[in-house]
Amino acid sequence: MEMPRVTKRSLLQTSHQGSSENKTTSSYRNAWRELRTSMCYSISGFNPRFFCTCEPIADPIEIHKQKLTLWFSHLPREERQFGGYFSPETMHVEPLILEQHPDEDRGLNPFKEKTGISTRPSLTPEQLFDANNNGNKARGLNVLLYGAVGTGKSTVVRKLMLDWCAGSVFSQFKLVLPFSCEDLSHLSKPTSLRDLVGRKYMHLRKTPYLSGDNDKAKDVLFIFNGMEKMKLDFRIGSTELCSDPNEALPSGAVVVNLLRKYMLPEASILVTTRLSAVDRVPKKYINRYVQICGFNDPHRQRAYFTSRLLQQNEGKPGMAAETLIEMLYLNLQRESQLATACFLPTYCWLTCATLHLLHFTDTKSPIRTLTGIYTSFMKLNFGGEVITVDGNVSSQEQQNSLMLYVVRTVGKLAFDGITNKRTSFSAEELEQWVGGKTKTDEELQQLAVFRTDVLDFFLVPRNDHGTDPESGGRRYVFAVPAMQEYLAALYVVLGENKSILEKLTKEVSEALGQASEDITSLLSILSKIIPFRIFAVFNLLKLFPKLFERVSSLSKGRIADTMTAEMFRSEDSFNEDVLDQVEQSLLGVHGPQPQEETYTRAFELYPIFMGGLLHYGNRRLLDQLGCSIKSHTVSQITHVLRKHLIKESQKKQPPEELMDLLVLLYEFQNPRLTAEVLQSIKTINLSNVRMTPHKCFVLSTVLSCTSSRFHLNKLNLSSCHITPELLQMLWPAFHHTSNLNLQFNSLGPESCILLRDLLLEPNCTIKSLQLCDNYLTDAGISHLLEALSGNHSLQRLCLMHTGLGDRSAQMLAERLGQHDMLQELNVAYNNIGDSAALTLVDACREHPSIHTVHLYLNQLTDVAKQSLYVRGGPRVKEGRRVKVLASVTEGSDISEDWHPILSVIGKNSLSWDRDRVREQLLVFLKDLEWGRKQHQSFWKKMHFRRVESVVRQMLRLLEKSSDTGTGTSTKLCNYRRS
Repeated sequence: MEMPRVTKRSLLQTSHQGSSENKTTSSYRNAWRELRTSMCYSISGFNPRFFCTCEPIADPIEIHKQKLTLWFSHLPREERQFGGYFSPETMHVEPLILEQHPDEDRGLNPFKEKTGISTRPSLTPEQLFDANNNGNKARGLNVLLYGAVGTGKSTVVRKLMLDWCAGSVFSQFKLVLPFSCEDLSHLSKPTSLRDLVGRKYMHLRKTPYLSGDNDKAKDVLFIFNGMEKMKLDFRIGSTELCSDPNEALPSGAVVVNLLRKYMLPEASILVTTRLSAVDRVPKKYINRYVQICGFNDPHRQRAYFTSRLLQQNEGKPGMAAETLIEMLYLNLQRESQLATACFLPTYCWLTCATLHLLHFTDTKSPIRTLTGIYTSFMKLNFGGEVITVDGNVSSQEQQNSLMLYVVRTVGKLAFDGITNKRTSFSAEELEQWVGGKTKTDEELQQLAVFRTDVLDFFLVPRNDHGTDPESGGRRYVFAVPAMQEYLAALYVVLGENKSILEKLTKEVSEALGQASEDITSLLSILSKIIPFRIFAVFNLLKLFPKLFERVSSLSKGRIADTMTAEMFRSEDSFNEDVLDQVEQSLLGVHGPQPQEETYTRAFELYPIFMGGLLHYGNRRLLDQLGCSIKSHTVSQITHVLRKHLIKESQKKQPPEELMDLLVLLYEFQNPRLTAEVLQSIKTINLSNVRMTPHKCFVLSTVLSCTSSRFHLNKLNLSSCHITPELLQMLWPAFHHTSNLNLQFNSLGPESCILLRDLLLEPNCTIKSLQLCDNYLTDAGISHLLEALSGNHSLQRLCLMHTGLGDRSAQMLAERLGQHDMLQELNVAYNNIGDSAALTLVDACREHPSIHTVHLYLNQLTDVAKQSLYVRGGPRVKEGRRVKVLASVTEGSDISEDWHPILSVIGKNSLSWDRDRVREQLLVFLKDLEWGRKQHQSFWKKMHFRRVESVVRQMLRLLEKSSDTGTGTSTKLCNYRRS
């Protein structure tokens, strides 16, 4: 916002408008007040006209509603990362709410069978304070809403407040006052109820609804969210009775007296809490218990996914989003592990966030990583939480953080599972890792709270209606498979898997290091009287901190060793890339299912999470959760990791594993490390990797970390399902390669416009461009050929099977003279006729550098093939020969290039039109039989028969493949062995 221009002269003019000195002074002050106000608005970005366009609103209740609307409409950072086109109204789906006392089914959690919670009618939030349930009309209702972590308690409160401000619910309440119990617990000074309200809502300082007079408080609803974070003591000896809303009390005492109905008894109260804190409020003070159970059926889940995924592209639904929702819903209907996890709305958020990352990343998106999404997920659910017992914070500082407690228990279990290649755990293993070593009463109480509120959030019964083949007992799995790898990675990076030597060294170092500080102070005094050499022995104490540093650095090196070893496991080389594995865990595997279920799998996301957790952004979020990763720790790990990655990247990796390496470098978000690792890579072969928007973004971002002088020998993106939209995302990556292979993709004529612009770049380094098997047509080629006059690098252009006709051949013949660097031109398997082919070959003969033209599998007659062979002969003046590959025969002889021709056909025969390939092979066979009859030499005949046998074998395999599927593709590609 531009600041208003107010000069000293204008202020003086304003000050002289009045006739008296008082008026002058008043005007002068008013002018400065307006200036100061406008400056404050400009700096803060706040516009007072947001609230009103005509006159300011005087009603405190309306001001209250407008401020609450602003506050509760504010999206957290975790939501804003998706582009800012979400709002609470569009993405909210009501979770299941049941009226149920916790004693009826203690331990009820959202992961139970659906039949266990569907017998009662569900409630809507506005039915919570139904007047029919209030026997005493003079008193307001106290409603306690409880549920597990992630069931949507805070989201329901948020939606209730927005709906009340809009006038759609709770019309019986004229004033609704929401409070965070976490904020109230941090108040140190006694405060009265009126001051408490006035402190948070300044405009309500003088509201009559809190005076206690008559029955005005019946129009008031208090909302206390997160009661488990606040200490409430209902004993008379601890919390005195008080009915005066103007008397100063501790915040807990104010809430207790409101719930007792001793203070403002006519007011209604809504309390939200986790299950472990339900009993903190005596039953006699609660009129109604309701449980929030999340999304109890796939239909509610689908409604949530639809509201989120259909708004990805600025509110414009697309076929891609609808397809995703359909595949997701099919997976939920199978009662899969994901369906169990998505009983909790927060896991639905994690699923949508992951799918958004994988499928809706674009060039305008901010940098987002999978590790960042999982870290944000943890912050949404456990941000700033500490372990409490009855509202009291643990006295042990190192155990205050709830997230750190999760890492040391559930993370340890996850790490053990990955170490032993297991994804499911028995009840005995849960007891061993989660609570097996507790000793004190405080630790036991913490464990009880943790088991009640948090453990079910991560671990659920395995939903396969079976038992483990070894133990035969019930098994538990992580609600989302990737969560096991994330927590295990966090467990390792935080250094929780210390060896006995490391633990002992640290304890000795801390003890003796502290002692050495005291002794050093003493020595500095005594050394003035007694010779210092007598006390030299005490300097040995200083060695122990250094010894710990040495052992600690070795520990950081072991973390880097673990990352590299897990990243480059040879047994995982034939798995799909890690991003496809993540997608399959969400969308399921569609098509033929494996006959036998395997209970072990590759944990390829585990090392990638370890790298992502070292990024500064994730470390900052983790620090807010009480899990600190120091910068020097990251520096030590990175130093060792750099050596390992450079060494391993020099080895040839399968395309899927190479994609995983690129994802690791992207998640790490360290440009310097990325550039150093890529310097050792000369070829990036991602052939047959299914490229998604996020994978394209990863490739471009990683290559952008290198200098402008860095170039790959080859970038192979063949058979990667690349579309024109994805081609645009890959634009930065194309500037770092000499050989660009884009064959067998889904590129069309419009893609040639971008490729033309790429070739016209002043610093273009592309020497070879392969566009085979993309339907470019004559229109696309006309765009591409516009680059010939301005390009000075292209040497090989492959346009095989791109839908070209005679017009394209004519345009090629006309424009070849504009480019003097081209050496090889491949226009095989198109629709080029005799005349156009002859014209093109004549133009190639006139070209100064072209030496090879591919024309086989075109609509050529025998006469044209013979003419092409003759014209391809050496020119008289230069003696330069243009090799024309039109058939396996050249006149009555076998072409010296028959092998490359049949090799190309063998590799692509199953993806091409089989009838046309079969027809061309039969033509080759006829030419070979005719040529064999023209020769009397035994060796010549044997040579013809050898080539004939290869063609016949290809024909047999082609016929066989139509009956047996694609299983013969390997044989077709390896026909040379015959």
